[in-house]
Amino acid sequence: MRHGLAMGALLALLATTQLACVVGPRFTTCPGEGGRPWLRLDSDHYTLHTDLLAEEAREAMQRLERTRAAILTSMWPQSLRQQMTKLDVYVIQSPREFEGLYPRRVRAFFFRSDSEALIVLSGRPGTWEQTFSGLSLASSSPLNHELAHYLSAYPLSRQPRWLSEGMAEYLETLRISKDGRTAVVGAPHWTAIAHIRPRLNKVLRDVAQGWSMQQVLQWDRTLEAREQDKEVEANYAGSWLLVHWLVNERPQPFAEYLALLHQGVSPDEALTRTLPELTSPSLDGLLYQYVRKRHFVERTVSVPPIGTAFVEEYLDDAQVHAIRARLAALGAHLAHREPFITNRQKVARDELDEALRLNPTGLLALSAKLRGAAPSEQVAIGRSIVEAHPHESEAWLLLGMAMRHAPAATEEREATYREALRLDPRNANAARELAWMLINQDRSEEALPLARWAVALAPWSPNALDTLALALAGTGACEEARQAEHRALDFIQEDGAPELEYLLRQRIAGLEDGTLCVASPPGP
Repeated sequence: MRHGLAMGALLALLATTQLACVVGPRFTTCPGEGGRPWLRLDSDHYTLHTDLLAEEAREAMQRLERTRAAILTSMWPQSLRQQMTKLDVYVIQSPREFEGLYPRRVRAFFFRSDSEALIVLSGRPGTWEQTFSGLSLASSSPLNHELAHYLSAYPLSRQPRWLSEGMAEYLETLRISKDGRTAVVGAPHWTAIAHIRPRLNKVLRDVAQGWSMQQVLQWDRTLEAREQDKEVEANYAGSWLLVHWLVNERPQPFAEYLALLHQGVSPDEALTRTLPELTSPSLDGLLYQYVRKRHFVERTVSVPPIGTAFVEEYLDDAQVHAIRARLAALGAHLAHREPFITNRQKVARDELDEALRLNPTGLLALSAKLRGAAPSEQVAIGRSIVEAHPHESEAWLLLGMAMRHAPAATEEREATYREALRLDPRNANAARELAWMLINQDRSEEALPLARWAVALAPWSPNALDTLALALAGTGACEEARQAEHRALDFIQEDGAPELEYLLRQRIAGLEDGTLCVASPPGP
């Protein structure tokens, strides 16, 4: 089964004046057309694709590693040594080219799906951190914000939207020292303050036209699609204030709330048990006094040394066109109106066609070709991918997925997934696909450790969670299976996928009434 997408797009808190429409996205040109060379840098935690100059690309990789270590040390030190999937990062050197491809309100974004997690940024690394004014050291960084979305999924398996965005906004102002040895966390987010303080003041004067902090807590996921930018800005600002206030004024109950979320408890139940104050009518007044007094506590943490090893290579034109196809497809996904959606879809198709023309056997191009091929063609394409890239874990995974359309090749398909895991033990998709295959063969005991590993690597994946739930059900762990399905449901509801939501609710009902799971008897 295939699930929808989860997007953490960072909205620029800018004026809403619109520029004239652009007929086509302004996009970077590849080296063969006279454009800048593209590089790929691989470290243990990242794969960076960029058209930055080589020295700037290395600086970007160092900043990525330092920021990861600083965020985890500041908020989730227990996750520093946790196994995670490698994060793809794309950096377009020119902000103008980025703005021509993505909606104007977006200045950076985090994207994740069952099959990948990535961040897209623009500009040179020195421009990623911007001070709010010349009168304060406080600054904001889109990298901090988007990376926080990725990292927080590991220690917090369930996150309501206000918490997810609030933590990202809170960490957006994290400031790392020049030598990378310390970081300051908890600095005020002055842009958020400028938005939320007058709103809270209106609530207290009873002229807020029905708005209150409860709108932030109950974040309406349709606001972005309806381009209600002012309401979205209020939600981001209010989320920052909630998290900052909780960290400093309610640290113990907030820690208990986060612990319950990590255990898989539903956000509403966790809130009722630990922070009922957030549903009180007095919340607006408490927060207004907090932001008005400006007693914002900052703390300094020591950042552990980071690894500096990475592999660097220049990309050929075919690889660059394949990357551009991917970035354009993301632009179509982020857009909400025509002609932008159709325009970027056409750019993506044209770029992919050119990548295939220049190098018909490139991994990125062939994987995109496989996704768009008819079922009858997929096995042959999958075999060609493995033939061209026998040492790539992703190639074997793609072949295994293509072989869903070859039911007689069960043993070979299992072998392809195992080879993908041998080449890359952190391939969460291979672990999940193999577990799902074993479940369908009534081999749940074998599937369970693979399903747990897939969720450990990609805890945001509804597909991995659903696979884990069915593996647990097959071994009689009914209550744990039900919790896993509820976690999957959280992500589906965030994406707005009614058919998948209906399927998961059916699974939950089956787990609760005993038709999908029979609990194992307690041990002696």
